[in-house]
Amino acid sequence: MTQDELLAKITYERKFDEGLSNNALCAVVELHKPSKIPDWVPTENEYMCWCAHVYPCPTIQAIEKELG
Repeated sequence: MTQDELLAKITYERKFDEGLSNNALCAVVELHKPSKIPDWVPTENEYMCWCAHVYPCPTIQAIEKELG
């Protein structure tokens, strides 16, 4: 799922969940925003996160898994 889709899912599905801070979760997703890997980097992957993992990184994968 794209980052925009993930943010929309968080906002839509969790807007009535009092036990979850949507702002905090959205902030984590924003921190792991994918960016284009430069052409000179020898990889077949197209995007990576600031955490130096290929997108979707383990953090984004964990969030997607918990959201279902």
